[in-house]
Amino acid sequence: MKNAESPFTRASRAQRLSYSGFMIHGIFLALAVTFTEVNTVLPALIIQSGGSDIHIGILTTIMIGLPLISQLLFSPFLQSRKQKKPFLLAGIYARMSAFYLIGFLLFSSEAFSTGFILLMVYVGLILFTLSGAFAGITYVSLIGSTIPQSLRSRFFLNKQFFWSIGVFLSGLLTRYIISAENGMSRYGLLFTMAASMLALASAGFWMIREQPVDNIESKPVRISIFSSMFTILKNDRTFRNYAITANLLSSSIVLIPFYMKIFMSTYPIDNNFIGTIVLLQTGGMILANLIWPRVVKPLGFKGMMRIQSVMGFTMPLLLTAAVGVGLSYQVIYVIAPLLGAMAGAQKMSGEAVLVQISPDDKRALYSGIYGALNLTSAIFPLLIAAILSAASWQVVFPAVSLLPLAALLSIKRMVCPIDIKKL
Repeated sequence: MKNAESPFTRASRAQRLSYSGFMIHGIFLALAVTFTEVNTVLPALIIQSGGSDIHIGILTTIMIGLPLISQLLFSPFLQSRKQKKPFLLAGIYARMSAFYLIGFLLFSSEAFSTGFILLMVYVGLILFTLSGAFAGITYVSLIGSTIPQSLRSRFFLNKQFFWSIGVFLSGLLTRYIISAENGMSRYGLLFTMAASMLALASAGFWMIREQPVDNIESKPVRISIFSSMFTILKNDRTFRNYAITANLLSSSIVLIPFYMKIFMSTYPIDNNFIGTIVLLQTGGMILANLIWPRVVKPLGFKGMMRIQSVMGFTMPLLLTAAVGVGLSYQVIYVIAPLLGAMAGAQKMSGEAVLVQISPDDKRALYSGIYGALNLTSAIFPLLIAAILSAASWQVVFPAVSLLPLAALLSIKRMVCPIDIKKL
C-alpha cells in the first residue's frame, strides 16, 4: 500500500505545512493582484489621470523592471542569512502598507493636482516593488528549501490553478467596482482591498517551517557577487540560456500594458468595458491553466516557454492586422483572453524553471542575478514608450514581435529537469 501513497502523503508534516502555507498565500495574493492589475487597471488609472505613453512606460518599468534589477542589491544580504522567513514577512507587510497609502491618497485625490497624484502613486508603487523584490528572493529560496523535489511540479500547477480561481473572482469584483464607482475613489477602493488581501495572504507565510541553513558562506560583498555572476554565467550553460530566454520573452509581457492604451485610443471604451477587459484577461488565464497541465506532462515547462514564444510573436501581429482591416472593438474579446493566457504561462514557467535549475544553497544568489540580467523588463517599457511617441504602433508592434520568436533558439539550448512524469 505504501507504493500507492502520493508524494504529498510521503512528505513530512513540516513540508506539508509549508506547502499549504504557500498555497494559502497564493490564493489571497491572486485576489490582491487583480485589484491592481498591472496590464489593465493601473494603465487605466494612469490614462484617466491624464497620463501618456511615457507615463505608462514609467509605470511598467516600476512594476516589472525595478523589482528584478533591485534583486541584485538585496541578494548579497539575503544569501548570507541562515533564516529567510522573517525577511519574507517584512516584505509582504511593507507591500501592504504601500497599497494602503496609495488607496487613502486616491480617496482624497480631489484635493491634489494631477501631477502630484501621479508622483505619489509612483512613489507608493516604488515602495511596493522594492519590498516585493526583497520578498521575492526569499520566496523562491524558501520554496526550494521547504518543498521537496517530488512536490514541486505539483505545487506550481496547483498554485496556478488556485491562483486563477482567485484572479477570476477578484476580476468580477473589479469589473463591478470600476463600473459602479466614480472618479479616483474606485481606484482607491481597489488599492485598499488589495492591501487587505495581502494582510490575509501573510497568514500563509506564518505556516512555513524553515530549517536554518548551516552551509551559508560568510556575508558576501558586492564585488564577490559580481564575480559570482560572471562565474555562474560562464559555467552554467542552462542558466545562461535561461537569462537570454527570459529577456526575449519579457518583451512580450512588458508590451501588454500598451495594448490597453491602444484599446482605449482606438475604440470607444467606457469604464464598464475596462472592467470587462480585466475579466477577459483573467478568464483567458483560467482557461489556459486547464490546458497547461496537459502541455507540461509531455513537454515540460520548456514546452510552455516555446508556446509563449509563439504567442509573443503572433499577438502584436494579430492586433495590428485587426485594427488595420477595421475590425470593431469586439476583437478585444479574442485578444484580451490570449494576453491573459500568455501572462499566465510566463508566471508559471518562469518560477518553475528558476527553482529547478538553481542549487539549493545558492538559490537566493541565482534569483538576484536573474533579476539583474533581466534588462528587458527594466529598460524596454521606457524605450517602447519613447519610440511610440515618435513612431506609429502599427510599425513598432510587428518589429517587437521578432524578439520573443528569437527565444526559441535559447530555449532549445536549455537543459532542465522540469518534465513531469507523474503528477
